[in-house]
Amino acid sequence: MKTRWQELRSKYWISRTSQEKRFIVLAISFLLPIIFYFLLWQPAHSSVTKLNKSIPILQSQSIKIVDQASEVNSLRHRPVLAALDSVALKSSIIDSASRHQLSPSITSIDVLKSNGLHITCDAISFASLINWLHELEQEQHIRADSISISALPQSGMVKVSATLTNGIVQ
Repeated sequence: MKTRWQELRSKYWISRTSQEKRFIVLAISFLLPIIFYFLLWQPAHSSVTKLNKSIPILQSQSIKIVDQASEVNSLRHRPVLAALDSVALKSSIIDSASRHQLSPSITSIDVLKSNGLHITCDAISFASLINWLHELEQEQHIRADSISISALPQSGMVKVSATLTNGIVQ
């Protein structure tokens, strides 16, 4: 390697005149800072600016991930709910409807094959319906898989057709 370097030096540098050598040194001393700026300093400086802008976003995302991880951990330790069969589901819904004083509003409860119930109400208060469905979801984990709501002429009253399950897919 050393001999190769000496060959290149003798071939290209030693054979140059002093004026050419001085011009080459001045050109290198002028171009080297420009090359350093455009290839190293400017990209690094713009990257630092971009990183300074993205750090708060990444920190907030990190906080969200930590919160979600703790929520996942708490959900993992929740007891698994037993699947209610149609009879138990019907009994639970009838009890809940009577506690909310909605039994007179329910016109029919039909048991479905897929561990669900189909409920129809000809006239029920919309607010009462929403509160009742929310209570079923929160306390008994019974949810509305499908629901059809039609407004009635009386203010706040609706006609409802809904399919309820306890959230266990079978």
